[in-house]
This record gives sequence, structure tokens and C-alpha cells, in this order.
Amino acid sequence: MRSTTLFGIYAVVVIGLIGGLAGLTLYNLEKSRWWDARTQLAQESYGLHLKLETKLYRLFKQHSGSLLLGRSEGGAAERELRARIDQTLLDIRRTIEREIEMVGEEELEELELLAEIEADIRSLNATVAAMTSTKDPLESFVQAERLAALMDGGIDVELDRKIAAALEEEIEETEEVLANAVAFRARNEKLVYVLVALAVGTLIVALFSFNGQIRQPIVRLRIEIDRLRGADYSKPVVLGGSLEFRELGTVLQDMGEGLAVREATRAEQKKKLEETVHDRTAELQQLINKLEMGEENRKQLMADISHELRTPLAIILGEADVTLRTQHKLSLEVSDALARIRDSAKHTNQIVDDLLTVARLEAGQLRLDRKKVNLLKIVQDAVSMFPETVLVESSGARIIGSVDEVRLRQSVLALLHNAKRYGGPSISVSLRQSATTNIIAVEDDGSGLSPDEKSRAFERFFRGSNASGQGIEGSGLGLPVVKSIVLAHGGTVELEDPDGGGLRVIMKIPKEPPQRPVPTDVAPG
Repeated sequence: MRSTTLFGIYAVVVIGLIGGLAGLTLYNLEKSRWWDARTQLAQESYGLHLKLETKLYRLFKQHSGSLLLGRSEGGAAERELRARIDQTLLDIRRTIEREIEMVGEEELEELELLAEIEADIRSLNATVAAMTSTKDPLESFVQAERLAALMDGGIDVELDRKIAAALEEEIEETEEVLANAVAFRARNEKLVYVLVALAVGTLIVALFSFNGQIRQPIVRLRIEIDRLRGADYSKPVVLGGSLEFRELGTVLQDMGEGLAVREATRAEQKKKLEETVHDRTAELQQLINKLEMGEENRKQLMADISHELRTPLAIILGEADVTLRTQHKLSLEVSDALARIRDSAKHTNQIVDDLLTVARLEAGQLRLDRKKVNLLKIVQDAVSMFPETVLVESSGARIIGSVDEVRLRQSVLALLHNAKRYGGPSISVSLRQSATTNIIAVEDDGSGLSPDEKSRAFERFFRGSNASGQGIEGSGLGLPVVKSIVLAHGGTVELEDPDGGGLRVIMKIPKEPPQRPVPTDVAPG
């Protein structure tokens, strides 16, 4: 059964019970008014009959006095008394007619009895009138006997009996009305109790139905949703309750089965993907290992070639120098050829030295002869070896650092030569220090480098736009060599654009050698 149907049934039942209670209440009130009116009419009729009986005795007492005293008319008091008796009879008749309107033909007997009483009263009045109107002198005892016989026979027996019957009828009617009213109220009270019991029972059944058809399915729905959210599809979804919840449970069950299939498919795909990734990772690692091995071989080959080239170049350079010492014995063409050979050998030897420096750093074979020296002296030595005038600025006369003096001087000279080739005529060197770092900066006032050129400045054989195409000699190894030497010291090299133009190369070298990490995979000795 659907929840809407269930609620509709309970709503109809509750509305019916409320309507029944309301109707019963209204009916009880209306019936109580009817019983009260009926009882009031019976009591009113009873009182009128008592009033009639009293007035009749007073009337016949007047008649008795008139007979005993020999008067033919009762006077004004007797006429007034008769008028009151007639009015009382009229009131009784109206009351009986009202009872007939309320009850029906059951009260016709009272109306017939009233007619008989009226007839008896008229007959007695006529008899008394005849007795008092005769002209024959009567003995007092004869009148007394006739009056006594009339009173005993006409009033005490017949009229008293009829009035007593009417009074008894009214008493019985009043008692019957009261008894019926009590019985009616008792029945209504029982009916109210029954309706209240039905209402309470309906409420209890509704509560149990609500708990079983709605509340419990909602609780189970929350549990099942949490279970499905946790990817547990092992149990069927059973909500129970009304038809809506059962349909919802079917939907959730279908969804759970779909999710289970999807999860299984996804798990299988994930497993395949992991296997594929593992295989590709292994292949990539193999490629990386091959590349690393090739790179190591290349670096080692470069270092070996550079090292091996130094010996023949040194022999060529030496032989050229020895031969040129006897140039006065040589022709001019031979002397010029030997000079070009010597210059080319020097240039090639410098390139080989630079390549060897870079290759040794890449191969991890660049060794430094570190000593604590005054960096200002190294800078000044490099400036003295440079053919151009250079402005030197220092934050102190002694700036001590643990460096390779030869390599650092080589770096400063390389930066000065770069500034001379690619920069402007003004070159300066600054030296300053921080708490942990010594900083050497070489600055020129040339055209500088673009952002893209600065990002590639430390690549081997790269030359910027201010050098290529302008006939400026150079190998493009100056900055790579400087970077290799500074990196070997554990420092960094940066390029900046000064405010006035040009290029500033900054070498930051730690005051103390960086500590090398101890391998963690080596067992302690």
C-alpha cells in the first residue's frame, strides 16, 4: 500500500471520528434540550392539574355554602373562581397540545381525560345551579343530604378519580421522561467512550503504521545509503514499508548492482592500468638508466678527450715557441705560419681547458684545492692580470673565504673578459659579504641580455645577440666555466640588469664548504 493511500485512509477515519463526535455532541445537546422541554411540560401539566383540583374544591365549597345558606347566586367570588378554573383547563389543554406536538398521538389519552373532566365539571356546575335555583322550600337537613350525596358521588368519587388519574399519568410521564433521558445520556456516554476508544485505537494503529511504513524504512534508507557510499554492495537493499519505499529500495538495489559492476570494471581497469604503468615505468627507468649511462659516458668521454687533447696541444704550442726563437733563420712566410700555429694552439688549448673544467664538473671529477684566503687579494690579482682598467669596490680590507684560489681567479678573469667582449667600456668589480656568503659581482655598461638570452646564458657555446654576427671572438664557454667553478664551491651564479643598463654577474660563494650528506644505505663500520 502506498503511503498516500494509507494516510488517506487514516485521514478519512480520523475525520469520520471527529465528525461523529461532533455530531453526537450536537445531537446530545439537542436531545437534552428536548428532554428538558419534555420534562418541563410534564411538570407544568402536573402542576396545572394540582391547581385545577384545588380550585375545584374551592368552587364546590362555594356551592356548598350557597346551598346551606339558601342563596341562588354565588356572587363575584364564585364567578371569578369559575373563570380561573376555565383558564386552568385551557392552560392544561394547551400544555397537552404542546406535548402532542413533541411526542405525537401518545398524549391523546390525556386530552380525552381532560375532556371528561371538563364534562364532569360542567355537569356538576349545572346540577349545583339547578339545586340553588329551585323555589321549593326545603328542609335544611334535606339540602344537606342532597349536597352530601352530590359531593360524595360527583366530586369525591368520579372527579377525584379522574383528576388523580391525570396526576398519576403526569407523574408516570415525568418519571418515564427522566428515565428515558438518563438512559439516553447513558447510551450517549457509552457511544462517546466507544468513539474515543476508536480514536485512541486509530491513533495507536496509525503510530505503529507510521513507524513500520515510514520511520523504519527511513532509518534503513539512511543505513543503506551509508553502506552504498562506503562501496559495500554485498547485501541486497531491503527497505520494506510502504510501496514507495519498496520501489525506492528496488531503485537503490539496481543502482548498487550497477555501481558494483562499475567498481569491478574500474578495479579491473585500474589493475590493468597499474600493470601498464609498472611496465612503462620499468621501460622508462631502463631508458633513464641508459640515458644516464650514456650521459655519464659522454661526460667521461668529454673529460677524457679534453684531457687527451691537452698533451698534443702543449707539444704543438711548445714546438712552435721553440721554432720561433730561431725565427731570424726562417723566412718571413714560415715565421708567420708558425705564429699563427702558436696562436691557434693557445686558443684551442684555452677552449680545451674550459671544456675540461665543465666536463669534470658534470662528471663529478672537478677537484678544488680549498684554502682560507682573502678574496680581495684574489680579485685584485685578477684585475692586475686584466689589460683594461677596472674599478674595484670592497666592503672590507679582509674578506676571508675557503676557496680554490686559482679556480676563483680564473672565474673573475673569465667574467672580466666577457665584460670586455660583450659589454661597454666601463667595468667594475664589487666584493661584499653576509653572515654566511661572500658575494663577487662583475658589472658592465653594455647592451645587456634579453630575458630569453639570460635563461640560456649558461648553456655551452651559446652567444648572445650582442656577440653573434658582430665579429666578436669567443667560444661561448666563459659563463658555463664560471658556473661550473662556483657550483663546485657550493655557490650560485645570477644575472641581473643594473639600473643604468648593461649586465651584472653575481657569484655567491659560501664562506665554509658545504657538508656532504652521508649515504644512509652504508652499514656502520
